[in-house]
Amino acid sequence: MAEDIRERTTLPFGVPLGIFAVVAFVVFLFSRILLNVPRQVAVAVALMTALNVLITCGIIALRKVEGATKFALLLVIAVPLVIGASIATKIITVKVPPKVVPPAPPVALSAKNLAYNPPNLTLPPDNATIDFKNEDTAPHNVHIFDGPDGNAPSLFAGQIVNPGGSATYKVTGLKAGSTYFFRCDVHPTQMTGKVTVAAAGTSAAGGKVSTGPIQLGAANTAFAKSQIDIAANTPTKVILKNADSAPHNFNIISGPPPYAKPAEQPQLAQPGASVTYDIPGLPAGQYQFQCDIHPGNMKGTLTVH
Repeated sequence: MAEDIRERTTLPFGVPLGIFAVVAFVVFLFSRILLNVPRQVAVAVALMTALNVLITCGIIALRKVEGATKFALLLVIAVPLVIGASIATKIITVKVPPKVVPPAPPVALSAKNLAYNPPNLTLPPDNATIDFKNEDTAPHNVHIFDGPDGNAPSLFAGQIVNPGGSATYKVTGLKAGSTYFFRCDVHPTQMTGKVTVAAAGTSAAGGKVSTGPIQLGAANTAFAKSQIDIAANTPTKVILKNADSAPHNFNIISGPPPYAKPAEQPQLAQPGASVTYDIPGLPAGQYQFQCDIHPGNMKGTLTVH
């Protein structure tokens, strides 16, 4: 009686669950094969396996197959899956998508009063982008030479930009740690500058990306450094220590859209005092900062990585 009850309860539940477990295991092994081979090979393997299953099931359905023969036919399906799965897990490595390195942020350069601002650029190795703005009344461009002056071989010649216009220059072939000469082809003797290429593994500004409060000094109507590097989308602080005899402040005046200059002038640091300025998390790119009291002498570039 007990055995009869066990058969009535075990078979209706145990057999379907057992079959489900076997099917799930086989499907898992088969998925490992398909995920670890090229797409074209995966399609071929799937079609051949489906054909194998159909033929085997057809033989079992049309012919009276019992015992060892039926087991042998099931092995025709199972053995290739097991062998294929073993090969896939032991020999074939899982395809890992290549790491995508984001491009370096563009470097801002402007022309005004027959002069470049800034006259010295620091660019990343290999490829760089220069956002050039002509704020002058005459046309200008940027021509980079592979050497100390304009007699060296030409590396890059940008299009001439009319007054009030702008252009995005894509420069390639920059060697890490090298220096280059650049000039305006329209005013070759008046408008010149120098490009320094950052060493491999450093920022375009040649320094380390700051992860904490940034100490910035001010003395003799000048900032202690004109290049600052911070991480993108990470709020930080700039602590301005004024060792000068005049008041100064720190203000980020421009950057990539949609950045806008603060509506109110940041707090002034009086002589001998220090003021902490909060910088919100900024998108990657190059921003310009200055002292609002002495914008001509106290300015620099904030690069967000």
